[in-house]
Amino acid sequence: MLDAFRFAWFAVRTFFGVGALLLALYAAMWVFVKIHSSAMGNVDPDAASRRVMSYNAQGIKQVRKTPAVPQGGTDNCGADRVVTCDRH
Repeated sequence: MLDAFRFAWFAVRTFFGVGALLLALYAAMWVFVKIHSSAMGNVDPDAASRRVMSYNAQGIKQVRKTPAVPQGGTDNCGADRVVTCDRH
């Protein structure tokens, strides 16, 4: 009979201990969000989006160069690159 009461007391302590831990984590996250929000209050909300769009625009403007033709000119099939040659 004493074991049942010990188990019940353990369950109650564990339940309230986990609840207190979750409440502490929730409070810590709430404080972090409040501090972060007050620190970032005067920041432009579209700054990150503009940064990404600018980065993407720079990537589109870059010219992709084809690999140079190796020294020796063309191969025996007359193509500029060996990868386009289908004859063997």
